[in-house]
Amino acid sequence: MPATPRTGVDGGDEAETLPGQARALLLHVSEEVEPLHVYARAALLAALIVYGVKLAAMDIPAWEMASSLIHSPMVPIHEFGHLLFRPFGEFMTNLGGALFQAGLPLVFGGIFLVRNRDPFAAAAMLWWSAVAVMDTAPYVYDAQQPQHILLTGRTGETGAHDFIDVLGDLGLLTRARSVGYAVHAFGVVMLLASLVWAATIVRMQFRRRHG
Repeated sequence: MPATPRTGVDGGDEAETLPGQARALLLHVSEEVEPLHVYARAALLAALIVYGVKLAAMDIPAWEMASSLIHSPMVPIHEFGHLLFRPFGEFMTNLGGALFQAGLPLVFGGIFLVRNRDPFAAAAMLWWSAVAVMDTAPYVYDAQQPQHILLTGRTGETGAHDFIDVLGDLGLLTRARSVGYAVHAFGVVMLLASLVWAATIVRMQFRRRHG
């Protein structure tokens, strides 16, 4: 005689599948939904869509994102990443700036998702990470034929340039422009995923509120 499935306090089977658990985590909506929260998040989502599309459309070779409002706060995060990854060797030190720039918001997103059960906030953090990836793409592109003035006050031809070293070690320096475009495309995919995720949560909250 087969054993009876054990049921948790929420009525779900203890043997719930991993995809089901992931879905419950990623699409969690509280039973009580404050109307102010729904409308505020809808307004924030609209802003993220408009600004995200604007950033995604910026020119990569010209590094237009360097003049954007969101670029400046990411610079100290990028530089701290170099220090954080220094114990792991020269390659990781050079790559660490970009990794930390894109990875820090994912850490915050994980906290919002797992600890706070707030997938909308996690989606916003994914949006931030996507923008950080797109911001890195022109830096990668520039490594093939350095033209942009960096924090050192010089171009990569006469000063330090993370991705000249990183792509050189990987044997990809002559393809830096293609890699830069690929990095940008990956950032755009992340951006779209974050917006779809956030929109899904807002829609679910709205339906919960008015259903």
